[in-house]
Amino acid sequence: MKKLLATFLTIAITLLTLVGCGESKTPDNTQIKVGFLSGPTGVGMAKLINDNGGLEGNEKYSFRSYAAEKSPTEAAKGELLAGKIDVICLPTNEAAVYFNTTDDNCVILSINTLNTLFFISDENNTVTSLADLKDKTVYTCEKGTPKVVLEHLLAQANINATVSTVSPGGETIGSPDDLKQQIIKGTVPIAFAPEPIVSATSFARSNSGKTPYSVDLSCDDAWNANCDSTLAMGCIIASKSFVEKHPTVIDEFLTEYKASIEYISSSQNIDSAATYVVNAGILPNATVAKSALQNLGNSIAYIDGKAMKTTLQEFYKELGIKSPADAFYYEKKN
Repeated sequence: MKKLLATFLTIAITLLTLVGCGESKTPDNTQIKVGFLSGPTGVGMAKLINDNGGLEGNEKYSFRSYAAEKSPTEAAKGELLAGKIDVICLPTNEAAVYFNTTDDNCVILSINTLNTLFFISDENNTVTSLADLKDKTVYTCEKGTPKVVLEHLLAQANINATVSTVSPGGETIGSPDDLKQQIIKGTVPIAFAPEPIVSATSFARSNSGKTPYSVDLSCDDAWNANCDSTLAMGCIIASKSFVEKHPTVIDEFLTEYKASIEYISSSQNIDSAATYVVNAGILPNATVAKSALQNLGNSIAYIDGKAMKTTLQEFYKELGIKSPADAFYYEKKN
């Protein structure tokens, strides 16, 4: 009888062990395909790229830069929709439009950039406050967030100034690169431009013997004095289906991404951060990268969860952008 009981106990223990093994989860080693743009929205990714095989990537991450694309933002959104990449850094307004026009195809993981915009002027002008813009023309680009932000800011401050996306010579300033070329040529007296255009044009003008435009006023200062939201310019979004299938992988990525942003935004790391940013192809050289990082400072930031949702909902409301549904806002599981 004792032998029979011992046999039954052995069988029971074996079965329980097998059941336990069957319920254990296999680690998710799925590679994340990461896309990024040149400019501030991609800057915080530079340390993560450096630590994971550079642009070649590794078993955890592959990296795709859209810097060489004619329309980088559109190319990135198209590949996210097609499943060719899993996460992508974008301007926050573009992320909202993408969600609202693709049947809720994405979720936003975090804000990665706050203010990136500055008023800059040639040697014949100075902009120390918005009041200096009265009855003047400010040039910016048609595409992206700058024009929307500038028009709203001037309206809130009750400043009568003209916002133009056509140069004095009649050339259309459609893209940030168009604005960059106009500043380098010196055709626009006052510009509203994002980093790294501010630093890149200063470098280019200095190299050609021209006086760089002065960086007169951060948009952040003017915005905080006249508006009711936080400037939240950049973010990172992900394919909704990928996040649903691989939540653990996404959460691990966000932990590493946050650490990357904190490293890049620290003034103590500016030399190595500039090197990483250049190696990732986000900015052209160390001089421009260091200048841009100094100007951006704590604007390279990581905000997720409930704080991200509140910040973006207020920002979208401020600009009159249709705020996405609650499903747009991702919150880490741990």
